[in-house]
Amino acid sequence: MRRSMRTLFVLMIVAAIPVFSQAPPPDQKKIEADKLYNEGNSLFRAGNYAGAIEKYTSALALAKDFKYYYQLGLSYKQSRQIDKALETFEESIKLKSDFYQGYNALGGTYLTNRTYDKSIEAFKQALKYNPSLTAAIQGISEAYAGQAQQLVNDGKITEAGALVDEALDQHPNNPKLYLIAAIIYNKLEQPEKAIQAAEEAIKQKKRGSKGAEYFEIGIAHKKLKDYEKARAAFAEAKKDPTYSRNAQYELDGLKGK
Repeated sequence: MRRSMRTLFVLMIVAAIPVFSQAPPPDQKKIEADKLYNEGNSLFRAGNYAGAIEKYTSALALAKDFKYYYQLGLSYKQSRQIDKALETFEESIKLKSDFYQGYNALGGTYLTNRTYDKSIEAFKQALKYNPSLTAAIQGISEAYAGQAQQLVNDGKITEAGALVDEALDQHPNNPKLYLIAAIIYNKLEQPEKAIQAAEEAIKQKKRGSKGAEYFEIGIAHKKLKDYEKARAAFAEAKKDPTYSRNAQYELDGLKGK
């Protein structure tokens, strides 16, 4: 009985040997690529973006990894090579379709480039995979504000109005959006909405002058022929050096009314 058990034990050991021998050998290229990637990260943190680009590029020559592309994109962005940054962020997303940091970086780079429509779409994708990503929430609000201002500059006021309505519905915690909304509502002859938007912008604005907001409130009250409130708002706007001259011009025009 003991002999048969010893024989069985030996057979089990022999049977196990081929399983261990089938383990895949270490991927030496990936090991070297990871080493280069880590060296690139050290250079990136030190502000040596040219050196980091060289390391990440060498790593990608050995192995494709979404993290390598992402860091390479950040290095290009810091080096103000915007087109290359966009390309590499796109590559990182191709390798990992739910990589919200990649979408966020893409959105931020498009925002820097003032390509607002693409910036909004990229931030939407980032928020799809991480709805609480603060950077993407702030970024998309900035992109909406920029695109709305761009539409105003192009004379497309109705389109700008529809855009800010959509933006405020989805992202109601951005004073810059409310300010551009107030400007647009005044241009659309909707002074009541302009007043509400400008007052909300003042409420949310934590620092900085509020001349622009008070100026729009003044314009709205002037449209409503509520000249007393218009004067009060323009007087507040006048305290801001940027709006002092325009506010005084409006105050002069209200004399006798």
